[in-house]
Formats: sequence, structure tokens, C-alpha cells
Amino acid sequence: MNFSKLTLAVATLLSASASPGAFALDLYVDTKTKQLYAEPGPGRQKMGSFVQVEDVAAKPVKPADTAEIAAVREDLALKTNEIKALQEHMTEAEAVKVKLGDKGLEIESSDKNFKMAMGGRLQLDGQFNENDHNIPQNARLNNGAGVRRGRLHMEGTLYKDYDFKFEYDFVRGNGSTAAGITDAWAEYTGFKPFSVTVGQFKEPFSLESVTSNRFLTFLERSLPNNAFIEFANPYLLGISGQSFGERWTARAALQAEPIGGGGYNNNSSTNNQGNANRNGQSGNPTYGVTGRATFLPIFNSKTELLHIGASGSYRTVNNTNNGANAATAAATGGANTTSPTGLAFASQVSDVDRSNWANTGILTDTLGTPNRRVLKDYYRVGAELAGIHGPLSFQSEYIRTQLNGTTYDSSDHLDGYYVYGTYFLTGESRTYDAKKGAFGRQKPNRNFDLKNGGWGAWEVASRFDALDMNTAHVNGGRLQSGTLALNWYLNPHVRVMLDYSHIFSNKTINTGFVGGTRGSLASNTSGQNPDIFMVRTQLDW
Repeated sequence: MNFSKLTLAVATLLSASASPGAFALDLYVDTKTKQLYAEPGPGRQKMGSFVQVEDVAAKPVKPADTAEIAAVREDLALKTNEIKALQEHMTEAEAVKVKLGDKGLEIESSDKNFKMAMGGRLQLDGQFNENDHNIPQNARLNNGAGVRRGRLHMEGTLYKDYDFKFEYDFVRGNGSTAAGITDAWAEYTGFKPFSVTVGQFKEPFSLESVTSNRFLTFLERSLPNNAFIEFANPYLLGISGQSFGERWTARAALQAEPIGGGGYNNNSSTNNQGNANRNGQSGNPTYGVTGRATFLPIFNSKTELLHIGASGSYRTVNNTNNGANAATAAATGGANTTSPTGLAFASQVSDVDRSNWANTGILTDTLGTPNRRVLKDYYRVGAELAGIHGPLSFQSEYIRTQLNGTTYDSSDHLDGYYVYGTYFLTGESRTYDAKKGAFGRQKPNRNFDLKNGGWGAWEVASRFDALDMNTAHVNGGRLQSGTLALNWYLNPHVRVMLDYSHIFSNKTINTGFVGGTRGSLASNTSGQNPDIFMVRTQLDW
């Protein structure tokens, strides 16, 4: 700070009463309070040496000198007020920080005790198909365009140790009460790195499922992931505990059924509300335990690592009305849309036309069918392997589901796998999230910018996936497909995706068990091998 005018004022005052018997005096000013001191101390700045004399008769001060001193004092007061105003503005600016981060528009207090993020995602998809010749319209994949996901979310932190998130997808489920709720949970993080989550959240199962759909390499997840995890709605109510280290993660959860049935087949509701309405309960839920653990046996850097992981899950099935709704659906030749009673597994092969080309039908059917089946419980296991080496990466998984109950035996296991590789033409590496044991947001080395010559990040990828749900007692279908992908990341929040898929194998067997429903296409698409072209424009904020 410049104290020249303050020094001048003090010197003027002292010199007015100076005498030949004066001696030197050092003066110091407090930079905050502006008080004067004769000794040095914390926060004090030396002004200089001045003259002090014994009391003598004061000499009259000229009117001109008095006016000059008054002007200096007034100027000093104005400067002090300006400094105080600047300090107040700086304090306000530091109290709240606003930025566009990975979670959306993020607001954070300076002490980081309170955080809030508001964001969303929009995925606009298009699809064009080359179907086999002489196929009836009701057995063809349809061309079209639509919104794959349209979500808004709010998440944050309260008092540093309490995290929360609420998200709603406007195109999820069948539009029934609460069908669009995905995440709705609260988490205590006071025992870091261990935390506890309560509410609705995704099952901790499978690398591909834990990876957010914002960061997927392909438009749709693999066939086994769709059938055994995503089709049955992995967002479930429950409680979980999780922890992580530099090279490992672990999470275990006890979960029941989702908020709102939404037409999904992992609940045993007598209606499609899923206990969302307190005055319209939907019956006893299914429940299960799920766990996942990951490890990095090789971790030389973020761009050179090897990931391994394993998942396991056990779930009991409550067959409301003893399968009566499933039998009604079978008797009428279609799905019982008002009472999704039983559990089923199914997978689509494309993004806009999401008809299930593989579908077990409801796996409990005791009424009106020639053979009796009751699914009492099932368990799933999964194995993961992935790696990154500079711009090159690969990822693969195997998932198996074992059915247990009346008529079912050890041969009734459904399984599938996928393997794919990716390469960044522009030199980037896939982003790995060590806290989740999954892949995260991709950031180009240079964002797309015509003025400055940036072209974003370009990635090519190829995948082969297979699903087999044909057993002695289940005619769910067998599918094999291949996909080529080209992804353009304009910046970390905008990208364009192009996928071409071909169905190599598509076969359904007749087991003699007629119960349940197999969806709109699964019963008459066996043997078809279409070519599917898909495109997506994605924005998330």
C-alpha cells in the first residue's frame, strides 16, 4: 500500500511543533486498522523516522497548512473506503464458486461444506435398417428417430459429509407413476474412504453397467448386459456400503424393487406402480444382495493399466398371485400390461426400435399352461477384463444367470459375453475412474474449434457380443452380433456417435413351455440377419 500522503500528513503535524532539541522517532502503521505505533509488530509497516520534541508552546498553523492537512485526511478516508469495498467484493467472490464440471453447473462454498450441481443429458438417436427380403412388416426392425434419454438431475453435499442425488428421465419406463426416477439416494461419507448409501441407486454389477451411459463407447450396451441387468431395471431401492483405494474398489448392496413399476420385469407387483402410491400397495417385493470388486494389477499410469473385476448377485422372486398374470398373458397371446407379475430377461438389438429379439417370457407360469414352472430365485456372476495402453484399449465381460425353482434344474443357465477394442486416431486415452472402477468422461486434447483449428477427439471401435437364453425349459433365443463404431468428441460435453451392427446368429428353439409372453418380435424373428445403422447426438451438462 502507498503511504506517501499519510506520511506527509504526519510529518506536517510533527514539523509544526519541531524544535532544535528534537530527537528521531520511528513510526509504524497497522496495515488493517491504520493505527500508528512507535514499535514494530505483526501486520505493522514502517513509515519512517520523525522528530519528537518536548512540549513547547504550539506555533500557530497557517490557514493554508490546515486546509492541506484536511485535504490529505479526506483523501485518506476515501482510499480507506475503496480498499474496504474491494475487500468485501473479494470475500463475496471467494464465498461461492460456480463452474461447469463433470456433474453439471456446480456451485460450491469456499469451505467446501456445501455443494450443489444441476445438470442433465440429452441423447437424440436415429436408426435405419436393411432387413432381410420377404419379411412381413410386423417382423421387421423399424426405421425412425427419437429421444433415447432425456434426464435432469440435482446432486450435492451438505455439511461436507452428506451427499445426495435425484435424477428423473422423462422418456424412461411406460410413463406410470415415478417410472422415470433413476437415482434418488443419500450417502454418508464421514468415514472416508468408506461410505454408506440409502435410497434408489444402480446395482453394483458389471463394468459396462456401472459405466454411465454418457461415457459408453457404443450407442447401446452389449446383449448380455441388456438382458440380465438393464432390461430388468437396475435402479433399485436399498442400502449399500462401498470403499476404494488407489488400485481397488468394493461395493455391496441389499436391494428390493424400484420406485414405480414402469413395466419393468424385475418386480412382483400386482400393478405397475411399484409401491409408489402409499394408498395402492403392490404386494411383497423381491429382494436380493449384489456385490462387485475391482483391482488394477497393472497401474503404471492413467494411460497404461489393466483392470480386472468380478460381480455376484442373488435374488429371491416373489410370485404374486402364483403366476396368474403371466398365465393370463399367455392365454391372450400378448403381454399383460396392467400387472407385470413375473420376472423375465430380454434384449433388444438396436436403439430406436427397442423390440426384444431375445426374450425368455415371464419365467413363472402355473395356470392355463401344459407345463408348470415357478422361478423361486436366481443368481448371477460376472467377470471383467479391461486395459488401456495409450490410445489403444480393450474391454470384455462374461455374465451368467442360473435359474432355480419348480421344473428348473442346473442346466437352466443363461449366459453371454462381449469383447471390444477401441483406438483414438487423435492420440487420446480412455479415461478411467479409479473411485468407481469404471470408465469416465472423455476429454479431447483439443476441442473442436474452426477458428483455432481444433478437431476434437476421434475414436474407432469394434465389438462382438453373444447371448444364449435357450435351455431345456426356456426358449429365450440365441443372438450373436458385431458392431463397428466411429465416435467424434467435439468437447467433453458434446459428441456424435455412428454405429453399424450386423446380426450374425439369431435362433429360437421350441421347448414345449408356452407360458409368459415373448414380446412383439421375439417369436417370429428367428433366423433374420439384418444390418442396422444408428446415429446419436449427445449433450450432457
